[in-house]
Amino acid sequence: MSLLWVILFITILAVGWGWKNSSYLLPLLILGLPLEISRTWFPHLLILDKFGKFVGVIYFGRILTLAVIAYFIYSLLRSRRADQFLRNARGNLAETLRSPLFIALGGYIIWGAFSVIWSIDRLQTIVGVARLALLWLLGAAVYDLVKRRDGRITVPVAFAVVSSALAGIGVYELLSKHFIWLGEIYQPISRINATFVDANIYARFLLIGCLATVILMFYTTRKGRLIGALAIALQIAALIGTGSRMGWIAMIIVAIGLAILVPRRVVILPILGVSALSGMSILLNHKLLMRVLELTQNFWAASTERHYLITSGIQIFTQHPLQGIGLGGFQHAMLTTYASIVQNGVSISHTALITTAAELGSIGLGILVVFFVALYWRLPSIRQALRFSSQQFLDTKRYYWEIFAVLAITAIFISAQGEGRFLEDPYLWILTGYLTAVRDLEEVS
Repeated sequence: MSLLWVILFITILAVGWGWKNSSYLLPLLILGLPLEISRTWFPHLLILDKFGKFVGVIYFGRILTLAVIAYFIYSLLRSRRADQFLRNARGNLAETLRSPLFIALGGYIIWGAFSVIWSIDRLQTIVGVARLALLWLLGAAVYDLVKRRDGRITVPVAFAVVSSALAGIGVYELLSKHFIWLGEIYQPISRINATFVDANIYARFLLIGCLATVILMFYTTRKGRLIGALAIALQIAALIGTGSRMGWIAMIIVAIGLAILVPRRVVILPILGVSALSGMSILLNHKLLMRVLELTQNFWAASTERHYLITSGIQIFTQHPLQGIGLGGFQHAMLTTYASIVQNGVSISHTALITTAAELGSIGLGILVVFFVALYWRLPSIRQALRFSSQQFLDTKRYYWEIFAVLAITAIFISAQGEGRFLEDPYLWILTGYLTAVRDLEEVS
């Protein structure tokens, strides 16, 4: 146990060094979040678990998330006479407060805070609000870092590189049948997982990495496009190996969206190639093929856990249609009112929309609608601008950056309908901060 505390202390010292080199904070955050395997390298703070299950678990992702937020708060509190970079932090916070995306997400958190009044599990509501408030600050911190440290290219590069590295681990597991973590869970069912606690979240991250890689290929050299094509092949191979059906569905939908928004041969041909590769890989793997057939022949039989969770969530919503049962109250309801139908101890909602409907009612769903309207309303004009820009040989990078962020958030949302963790996913907030900064760049230019 003493060694675990030493590792924690060394990590904190390393984070302090990162503060002095803040241009590395975003890449380190994107790298650290997937390393959920690192929870075995740090002590478990049991005293914090009274605020919720696993609250006391420490791993690189949590440490770096708090480090980025703390750096942002530190920048806000610094004297205005400090250097120019720190001085801009307050102005950037004001800009996020005016952003439609941040306003919608902030409204969701505020409504969740109000729900403590009628919540069936007030402690979980308070913990949930605190967690989302920290993530909102994370998004604002990312916006600040992207604007001040010119992170518009850094973010997609970090996603592409980290995703390729983790895809390599996954392909190694697929070929060698040697798992570096949680092999006792995934090896018997022929699914791969790298350093994530869940193979479906691993698939979600790989898809974001694929999008980043494709976007970077649009404005790189011929050699860069070749490297990108190899990286995408590696990422797709790992994505297929995860056996994540929601990941596969998200991949198809995102690929169609990319082909519509960027109608270029450099997009359409790789999509056709990836589709062929995916189909052949699944056909050659009997267990993956069975997962696809189960999904197409009998969806509910393939997803029994989600079936009773979804029907229970709908029933909760019909009984509390306006305000719901309070943020974080879904599991409490499953363990009390619906305890008799819980199977295999699974009581956590796996469907983001159902979670929102049950916990925050119609008002919560309405806030999500506002968020997605703010997310998608620019896409038609971007598609038109891309056509015009290609004809006039204008710079199109900012359009591609925006498409990447929008489709990546879409991938997270689709995946969250099978595995949950939408607003709770740190990558959603990283991408929201990044997208807001990219859009701000276009408005300024």
